[in-house]
Amino acid sequence: MPGSPPRKSASTRSARQPRSTTSARQRKWHPRVFTGCLNCRKRHVKCDEQTPSCANCTRLNMTCTFSLTFVPLSIDQNSSARSAAASSTMASQGTSNSDLVAASSDDKGGYFEWNLSSPDPLPYLSIGQVAPVRDSMEGPSLQFCLPAQVQCSQNAMYYQHYLFTVSTLLIIFDTPCNSNPYRELLSLVGNEHSALLQSTMEALGAMHLASLPQTQNRSKHRTAAINMYAGVVTQLRQALILSKGQADSLELLSICLLLCMFEKKSATDASWKVHLRGASQIVQAMYSPGLTLANRDAKSSLTLGNDKLPIRRFLVSLLSYLDVAASCATGEAPFIAGDYWETLGGGWQYNLGVPDFAATHCTSNRELAQVRSAWSRLMSIQAEISSFAKLQRSGLDQKQKDAIHGDLVYRLKNWHDSAPNVFLQLEGLDGIPDGATDSEVDILTVTACVESYALACTVYLDRVATRRIQVTDCHGEIKSAVDRVLTLTLNFSRGINQLAVVWPLLTAGIATIDQQQQNLCRQKISDMKSFGFKHVARALETLEYCWQHMAQDDNIDYERFEAMLSSNLVP
Repeated sequence: MPGSPPRKSASTRSARQPRSTTSARQRKWHPRVFTGCLNCRKRHVKCDEQTPSCANCTRLNMTCTFSLTFVPLSIDQNSSARSAAASSTMASQGTSNSDLVAASSDDKGGYFEWNLSSPDPLPYLSIGQVAPVRDSMEGPSLQFCLPAQVQCSQNAMYYQHYLFTVSTLLIIFDTPCNSNPYRELLSLVGNEHSALLQSTMEALGAMHLASLPQTQNRSKHRTAAINMYAGVVTQLRQALILSKGQADSLELLSICLLLCMFEKKSATDASWKVHLRGASQIVQAMYSPGLTLANRDAKSSLTLGNDKLPIRRFLVSLLSYLDVAASCATGEAPFIAGDYWETLGGGWQYNLGVPDFAATHCTSNRELAQVRSAWSRLMSIQAEISSFAKLQRSGLDQKQKDAIHGDLVYRLKNWHDSAPNVFLQLEGLDGIPDGATDSEVDILTVTACVESYALACTVYLDRVATRRIQVTDCHGEIKSAVDRVLTLTLNFSRGINQLAVVWPLLTAGIATIDQQQQNLCRQKISDMKSFGFKHVARALETLEYCWQHMAQDDNIDYERFEAMLSSNLVP
């Protein structure tokens, strides 16, 4: 271009600005990373997210730690100041948090300050929506088709993927008879925060689409999911601040539970804890006597005659489903004490059939009711075993330990002795019989699922009591329980139903040293990874860690093992 100064050559610039031989080499600044261990985040390098130690930490001989501190870039920088202001406002009003569950040390620094007062893999034909083609719970009958990306916007595609695919995977036992409240949340609880609730669903759809191995442009969907998640978190925090400790909204409860599901199924750390704690505190606020009295004249969602009672029961059951699973993972008591899914929720209403939302009558309804009742009793025992684990760490004398352990052993034995007759169908069976009808397959599937949980509780209790992995007794009770759990989980679950037995499969897999059983577990969970859920892959990583160290050293670092379990939410 005329008049332009002559361009200086690189050699000229180098000659005029010689490079200092004493200055340290400037390291390239990488973009901010959102997942991975704390060391990789601080160093702004990509983490391979392997547990218990990523490749970078192994190479540098550093302690690898995964934490819940995941701060999206779009989070409002002024939100912390608003949170502090809201906290001081509540303090000036005389509110107390003494009744709320305190945050554990590894959960601090999360998104919110929750200061509320009161053997068949899924057949992928293509990626996208899923539609059941028959009334049975059997998974292989599901067909996938790609959402119409050309005919709708990207967000609409994610919402469609949530409605027709993610909702089915979340409820697991999804049939027209059981119904699926996940698809109806927006119409059932949508009000003031409907847009926020729909954005949460879209984020779930986007993240799941990004997690499916056959999806094209996965990084694009993941980026969209992270951005939507960040926006939801910011708006949710603002909504909770504006509620001034009176967050009795079923919408906000639904959002928190879906965010917990988002983290559970996509994160490599314990980010789900903050959302689960938030949901539990919202429920505590909803059932606060003062709050109920204040809203007596309003159309409170707690009123027995209210048309939102069924969805409230469903959400309380969902919370307890995640809460008890979290207590088993962390070895802590649940966020809310007691069988609150019975006392507050009015009975089990999550999976294994959702009777309040049953669209059609099924011949198996009576048997499913018996299974749900047995499942409810078993969840109570699971929670008590986890509370026992917490007491073990705090220091129990031998007499106290024996008393608590003996009581839990008795409760498990009583559960088996008093189990409904529907469980008798499993006796003498090592798999679903050939020629079984659809209804027979359904009942055998759900009873095998619950029975495997009950037997896994025996293995879990032994591990908690001894604080070691019991694998030496080849003919004892633990070995028998492990063998039967693996039979039930490997042979009675298929398709989507496999997602219901991850915890018993993980618990039994940890306790086996039989290489054939280990290979069967490995194959089963590897097949389940095709569902696109991170907690499944992390369960396999835990098993591989245990198997490797038990084979090499006949022992494991139990504290490190507990740390791996505590960050992964596996219902």
